[in-house]
Amino acid sequence: MKVIYRQAELVNQLLQPLGHSAVVMHPNTWRFRVQWFDTTVPVERRWFHWRWVGKPSMSGIEGCFDSQQELVVVPELWARKYGDQLARLGVTYAIYVQNGYYISKGDPAVLNAAYAGARCVLTISDDASRCVAMAFPGTEERILRVHYSVDAQRFNTHQPKENLITYMPRKLADHSSKVLFFLRNHLPADWRIQAIDGLNEAGVADLMQRSKIFMSFSHFEGCPLPPLEAALCGNQVIGYTGQGAQEYWSPAVFEAVESGNVVGFAQSVLRKIHQLDAAPEFPLALDLIEDLRARYSPAQEKNDMSNFIRTMGLTV
Repeated sequence: MKVIYRQAELVNQLLQPLGHSAVVMHPNTWRFRVQWFDTTVPVERRWFHWRWVGKPSMSGIEGCFDSQQELVVVPELWARKYGDQLARLGVTYAIYVQNGYYISKGDPAVLNAAYAGARCVLTISDDASRCVAMAFPGTEERILRVHYSVDAQRFNTHQPKENLITYMPRKLADHSSKVLFFLRNHLPADWRIQAIDGLNEAGVADLMQRSKIFMSFSHFEGCPLPPLEAALCGNQVIGYTGQGAQEYWSPAVFEAVESGNVVGFAQSVLRKIHQLDAAPEFPLALDLIEDLRARYSPAQEKNDMSNFIRTMGLTV
């Protein structure tokens, strides 16, 4: 969601000199408000027309979009519901795939029609591009790889490090609880583990800046953001790549663990603690961090969004 909002905000800035604008819509959660990160993108509240299609909860979008004036971007999870409708209505649209493992959700025939009708398919990683090309032959020439950016003002190495291990508890909670169980009798007394949960973006960045190790429990993700943010804060990152993170998973900072190997995961964390305790100073792979900052920079993101706008038939 953060990526969608930030890129919609950027597209809005790029479109304004052309006399156009970009907004975000939440069709199923009309009163939704983002509270955990700052944003200036307009949020439009538009009533959808409701109709009966097999079951009473299905929504239709006839009359909701002007096919001559509006372009629509739908996330991969909405392609199953709105993609083929947009195609039938003649609305120009793109599908944004941030997770190549979500594109299987829905009726295969409806999904085929949705992806066939899209002017372009945005993908957040090389892995997501591979997934789309495999699932929907014929889309290869319409795939547009884009990058998100990470806020270097927040996710940086400026704070002193503590003997702190952080992780996100929401994904693969069973895996993380098992790793914590196997660590419980071996963690040195001067080290502690803290879950990153219930915080806004500034709070997340503060914990990552102070921690030395980040445990990654990514699961089937397009290009997971938390391990990258942790690395840019100088953490040693241990855990699952979620497949999509393989494009930035360098051994200088990242150590991969086979998904499900929770004992091996705990052992890797303990080995890393021993290495860090034995080191004369905390190692910062500054060359890799700078490379990652450049690869996932605002400049790269802006260039990608400019290409997207041109692909959709506008000029920047």
